[in-house]
Amino acid sequence: MLLFTKKQRKRYRARRNQQRIQRLSSVKTSPASQTNGRIVAVMMTSKPDPQRGEKISSDYLEYMRPWWATVDRVGLSGTVLHDGLPVECTAEATTDRINFHQAQPSELPILHDRHRLVRDYLQEIDDRYVFVTDISDVAFKHDPFQLVCQDQRKHRLFIGSEPKAIGNCRCLSKEMTDQFGDLLYADRQVVNPGILGGERTEVLSLLNHILDCIDQLKDRLLNSDMSIINKVVHDQYQPDQLFTGLPLHSRFKKFEYDTSAAIMHK
Repeated sequence: MLLFTKKQRKRYRARRNQQRIQRLSSVKTSPASQTNGRIVAVMMTSKPDPQRGEKISSDYLEYMRPWWATVDRVGLSGTVLHDGLPVECTAEATTDRINFHQAQPSELPILHDRHRLVRDYLQEIDDRYVFVTDISDVAFKHDPFQLVCQDQRKHRLFIGSEPKAIGNCRCLSKEMTDQFGDLLYADRQVVNPGILGGERTEVLSLLNHILDCIDQLKDRLLNSDMSIINKVVHDQYQPDQLFTGLPLHSRFKKFEYDTSAAIMHK
């Protein structure tokens, strides 16, 4: 029986996770019939990546390949907000459908600052529909905007989620209590901001509420924004106003490569 040290186990899990994420780049996709909106993601190189705990140094293309490769293959319009990626990197990933837009980060941690960067960009464009997603662990299987159009405004917001209720999620329960002094919305489902979309005006409204909350807490922000996202979303929306789960996205962290969902979230 093989015994592994804690460091070896950590390296093994990191290597396995990276291999799984690399598979996202080659998942089977279905082409969109037309482009009905814009996909937006953030790629910052000057701040530590929240998943790796360190700055992304040179493997920029591999880091964001699942996102831009599948956005391009499905035939969606995508924009990457960045803080100074090398020209050769943006040139290789730029296509007729994907472009790069340089943005100026602030002193806030990237998980909090990304909401401002996206809000400011969405104010500059006129697309009716948008999806804002993570960039390193998200792949598009088919067109998510088709779901938005077919929904005919039955739901206000299209958002990622996890199966647990907030009160049954140990990490988020602790974070919620640490950030706000109380366990809020314990019976509501955990929402995940790795996927956020719908009408641009609706997404902008939510981002403004999120930024107001961040501003109120700016002197005591935690390392994660999950408690803020969950509080603000559940402050602003009733559960039946949220479109989440299948057929929008696969189960979080289940690596369902053959999912029928429009978006795979690692």
